[in-house]
Amino acid sequence: MANLELTTRFLIHEPRAPDLPYREEHFGFKYASLSIPPTEAAIVLVDCWDEPTIASHGERSAQICRDLIGPLLDVCRALGVTIVHAPSPPVAEKFPQRLRYASDSELSPPRKPVPDWPPPDFAQRKGEWASLEAHYGEEWLPLRQQHEKARSIDLSVWPADEDFVIATGEQLHRLCRDKKLRYLFYAGFAANYCVPHRDYGVFAMRERGYCIIVLRDCTTSIGAPGLPHDLCTEEVFHHLESRSLAGSITSEEFTAAAQRVIGAAQTT
Repeated sequence: MANLELTTRFLIHEPRAPDLPYREEHFGFKYASLSIPPTEAAIVLVDCWDEPTIASHGERSAQICRDLIGPLLDVCRALGVTIVHAPSPPVAEKFPQRLRYASDSELSPPRKPVPDWPPPDFAQRKGEWASLEAHYGEEWLPLRQQHEKARSIDLSVWPADEDFVIATGEQLHRLCRDKKLRYLFYAGFAANYCVPHRDYGVFAMRERGYCIIVLRDCTTSIGAPGLPHDLCTEEVFHHLESRSLAGSITSEEFTAAAQRVIGAAQTT
């Protein structure tokens, strides 16, 4: 099968043309052409939950799963792109596929040693140190616990038997090493929390040397008063693209490239 021919977006902190002053308003996007063998690529779905606690964020993520990520998985399966579900360790435990590439320490995690400094109560903001950070209200604890207990993967992106479910970055790395995967496409939630920061997320896997491409319409951020979710998402991509941590494309661009590959295969 032919390669996926894609153009990924980056943000460069330099003027778009040599005759422009070196000022922020003259910065712009640059693009890189990639030729990716489908068998060397995986799509990593981060926290595509059916029970998010934040209702407004859950409405957006459910729509993205249904309208964009679900159809994209059909395309990936037709291409032979590996599908990896990364729904957080507690959710991963609910799926038999998580046993693949899992080590004994991941199936039965050992207790972490207590660091000798800072003192545990200080490090965990307990007792006299509790005021060092804000804490969640107890009145919402039952709701959070209810969602955490019932939470699974959204039905529109439900893992197929041949898919992989991972709980840690080490497990994802072992999978990639065994299958010779180099290119990781990321989708899922939230753009400003778990997608970059999980140990199987963008930062950690880029640090391991993988080529990271984020599907920028297949994610959304958690917003706050004065910081709408779309602005938060734009800032995430600014950070990823400007530091060359990840390029980005849209699901439409991925699908168009995939259809060219599938069409060529059908005519040969």
